[in-house]
Amino acid sequence: MATSLLKPVEKWDAHKARHLLNRAGFGGPSERLAKVVAMEPAQAVAYFVDYESNAGVAAAPDQLVKPKSPEELKQLYAGLDVDARRKKSNELQAEERAAIQSLKGWWLERMHTSERPLEEKLTLFWHGHFATSAQKVKSSWHTHQLNDVFRRHATGNFKQLAIEVGQSPSMLRYLDNNKSTKKHPNENWARELMELFTLGQGQYSEDDIKESARAFTGWTATYEKFAYRFDYHDGGSKTFMGKTGNFDGWDIINIIFEQPAASEFIAAKLWTYFAYDEPERDIVKGLAATLRENNYELKPMLREMFASQAFYSDKAIARQVKSPAQFVVQLAFDMRYENPPYAGMARACQSLGQDLFLPPNVKGWDGNLAWANANSMLLRYNLPQSLLAANVAKDARMEAMTKKSGENEAMTETMQDTMKGAMKDAKADDEPERWDAREFLLSLGFNTPNECVTKLAEHFLCVPLAEEQRQVLLAALDSSAGPDAPMNRKNVNPKNLFAAMHLLLSTAEYQLC
Repeated sequence: MATSLLKPVEKWDAHKARHLLNRAGFGGPSERLAKVVAMEPAQAVAYFVDYESNAGVAAAPDQLVKPKSPEELKQLYAGLDVDARRKKSNELQAEERAAIQSLKGWWLERMHTSERPLEEKLTLFWHGHFATSAQKVKSSWHTHQLNDVFRRHATGNFKQLAIEVGQSPSMLRYLDNNKSTKKHPNENWARELMELFTLGQGQYSEDDIKESARAFTGWTATYEKFAYRFDYHDGGSKTFMGKTGNFDGWDIINIIFEQPAASEFIAAKLWTYFAYDEPERDIVKGLAATLRENNYELKPMLREMFASQAFYSDKAIARQVKSPAQFVVQLAFDMRYENPPYAGMARACQSLGQDLFLPPNVKGWDGNLAWANANSMLLRYNLPQSLLAANVAKDARMEAMTKKSGENEAMTETMQDTMKGAMKDAKADDEPERWDAREFLLSLGFNTPNECVTKLAEHFLCVPLAEEQRQVLLAALDSSAGPDAPMNRKNVNPKNLFAAMHLLLSTAEYQLC
């Protein structure tokens, strides 16, 4: 073992199991936590990493817009004047935008319902790592196609994943390699492949970029799938990273993955995503060695990472700001909310800065502390109420809250829109079964206000409450008889319960996982 930090953890408890549940997934139902707590550490890690034995979910959404061939498009526009052609084009674009919005909700539903949490968590990681935007790709079909590539290779071979991403119509269009020819080689894919996807800055030269771009000429796509155009390809001799030959794109990727920097780059990025920022050099080297020894198969490295002592250290547990996707999905789990408004959750992600399928640039999202800014934190504090209150006391409660939000000067238009959207989605999607705050809170099992605060903290937080916070929550329960007076179904005040819960969800601690 390269370092003691990567030695397998020996002691196992609910605290560590919950950490694994949060980081290798999006939290989860209490039944899943109990199941993982009862396992040995190696079994718990295997439950997440070797997820193929767990049942999957539906493969594809039903609102994708199938790409049209040039002949179909020609026929569609035949005989139309300029105005009619513009109208038809706008209709097609609107159909694609609607499909992308539907796709966001579909993916959040997968995150929430899948029995393979690591599969979806890694799909989200690869989406940010190999970032493409539907705004430029303009195809829900190909956007989903790339999402499926991430899912199928989530724990597979990193090299094969890089190849399939490079051959996806989404990436070919996003980085303009579909227009790259021997006369005019485009350097976008060649540069980002090395800088952002495999090696990192400082591991290549500008000449390597130019020669690599020549090698990738010919990698393009039809309206449906990857195509290799020999007439586009530069078949001449190229010198790349000290090697010379008539290289094509496959050769370039082979050479890249011969560099030790490739394994260290992705090992460091995965550790940062799942554990903590600025990993120790020994951790990176140890994980990278495991990756190289297994020919870039990711599973052995993931097992080592999730089983390591460092992964469960104080440096890791409750030290990461939840991403917007993590926040909304984990909230649904924490509330035991079986039928959440996924479309509203997607809009919430957008408002919080993580618009699925629309990353800000090719670098993806910065993550962690970048999620914590004044605007997003205010929205986070109000989001549990806006997503859930529609199911607490019928639609009137949300109507009143939305009206009140418009009177609050601190409430931004974005926040008001998110709350109104949540109300709309709750009406549309959740009519058959409403979430009941009182029944949910009573199900936690408590007999006094003190016990209530303890149960709330245990259920929602992965760190202990400070004494001052505890007193604030007790005050919110407004128990005039005292903190140890009987509290039961007959004398509990649902409004006070909900107020205490909302205060807890508004703490900085709840933003962490």
